[in-house]
Amino acid sequence: MNGNQPATDLTTVLDGDHRELDRLCTELELGQGSPENRKDLADHLIAALVRHSVAEEPHLDGDGELAEADRLMRQLEGVGPQETRFERLLGGLIRATRQHVREEGPAAVRELRRTCSPERRAELGREVLETREAAATLPHPDLADRVPQADQLWPGPGFVDRARAALRAPASG
Repeated sequence: MNGNQPATDLTTVLDGDHRELDRLCTELELGQGSPENRKDLADHLIAALVRHSVAEEPHLDGDGELAEADRLMRQLEGVGPQETRFERLLGGLIRATRQHVREEGPAAVRELRRTCSPERRAELGREVLETREAAATLPHPDLADRVPQADQLWPGPGFVDRARAALRAPASG
């Protein structure tokens, strides 16, 4: 990473996401903590991966590893940490995430650096950060009138879709 890039440069934001995803994968691979703690950490990985994929998807060619990760995240939504398939699905998600962090993600960052001016990358990065900030307070359109706002982005069935919808909502409103 170039030390002269501003913190809002989209490539800096995406590189930071890749480091965070890698850290979460490492923590999960250590296998420590109770099953409930591992489920909480897996939910944190899912939220970080959704947040990252929404920022990066417009700049990727094709579906790649994020499509596999998305499939695995959706399967993990309804699986309890005591179920035997939890660790199998989580292992698959970690592998798909690592594949993205090591190959597809860095390629997207290199392409952004090649094709976008520093000014455009800074603009895109600011948009991503503003959207992320706003997403924490936006209700999912299908739930806004039925579920308290504090409960709308809690993990569980539909978590991936709710998080993705909140992140794709307009930053201003």
